[in-house]
Amino acid sequence: MAVINYTGKNLRTYEVSQHKHDFWEFIYCTGGDGTITFEDGRTIDYTQHQLVLVPPGVLHTNQSERGFKNIHMTISGWTPPFKTPQLLDDNSHRDLYTVMSMCYRYFNMSIREQPKLMISLTELLLNMLSALSGSSGNSQHVENMANMIVDNFSDPSFSVDEIYRDIPLSKDYLRRQFIKEKGISPLQFLNQTRINYAQKLLLSRNINNYKIYEIAEMCGFLDQLYFSRVFKKITGVSPKQYSEK
Repeated sequence: MAVINYTGKNLRTYEVSQHKHDFWEFIYCTGGDGTITFEDGRTIDYTQHQLVLVPPGVLHTNQSERGFKNIHMTISGWTPPFKTPQLLDDNSHRDLYTVMSMCYRYFNMSIREQPKLMISLTELLLNMLSALSGSSGNSQHVENMANMIVDNFSDPSFSVDEIYRDIPLSKDYLRRQFIKEKGISPLQFLNQTRINYAQKLLLSRNINNYKIYEIAEMCGFLDQLYFSRVFKKITGVSPKQYSEK
């Protein structure tokens, strides 16, 4: 079972001398930048909101001309599908930073359920890594567009045109890039996100007692008939049939 067995912070540090750990080390840069140099000469340059994963038993140093700040931890019992150092970008919501901050805070608290809580937080952190690793091939623009859609899909007034306004690139280029990386257009992604949420609500109607028109509104559709058409196009059945099924 994987679990965090140490966590700490560096505050405006310029150098960490050569060392190694018996377990995987996670180093999340919360400020500044730096370079981690490994015993075989390889280096990883990192900056704020990036995470470096260092394998167990690997000698490394951490240096910075301007200074860096970080949250770092070691995790025992973790066997990832890779064996070499990794560099990972956090998403635009800084979810990885949020989870690692929670790990740091609760690791250093004395509460009755602390061991169980740390096991749960470790699992959450590792699942976050898997999710972010799976999207690491996408450009930052595309990830920002997808995140904006997920944040606003339940708003009936939200339009996909809004995702293009703050990005200094052409709409056509961004749309083509989104399709290339996600496999569907931004509008299709919006409808898919809305229908995914509708499916969850429909499957729990015996608990929430929502009417179909209420579910449509909660998913961003003001027109129930249009909601039903989109739902059937994506799932192959009507919302009522899906609910009964």
